[in-house]
Amino acid sequence: MILVFDDAAGCLQSALTLRNADLRGHSGQVSFPGGRVEPGDKDALDTARRETVEEIGICPARVQPLGRLAKLYIPASHYDVTPVVARYVGIPAFSPNAFEVAELFTFALDDLLHPERKAEERRLIRGVDVRVPYYALSGYKVWGATAIMLSELEGRLLRARQFAMRETG
Repeated sequence: MILVFDDAAGCLQSALTLRNADLRGHSGQVSFPGGRVEPGDKDALDTARRETVEEIGICPARVQPLGRLAKLYIPASHYDVTPVVARYVGIPAFSPNAFEVAELFTFALDDLLHPERKAEERRLIRGVDVRVPYYALSGYKVWGATAIMLSELEGRLLRARQFAMRETG
């Protein structure tokens, strides 16, 4: 879930987690809260809301769905991910689940629009030297599927900003 909320100054923020190093899948990586569908989940929103509440301890009644990003296939885990975007009414009082979350941090959505927040590095992945793009947010390199989701969100923010400028200009 890409949770969007206002900070005390009224700036739009979102939250990312650093996954606990002891987890089996994607341990030690930065990600949005989320997880696999469980029996009883009605849809992607239900799964995202349940997992977000479990991982970062927010009040589910304050989560208002806004939409979805494009479905994304993750080769490393063989999962299809449906990113859900939701607004949190108020300022969240996070209570991260220490079993799953080593750290939780927030970032301003405007950070996605600054070129200096985007970079790339070379990594050896499964024996192959690849260029890996990432976002530099709150001292972390956010790459992989999370960076792909951030890139789509960035594109939507840019289009919304352009639309707003045309309407007011």
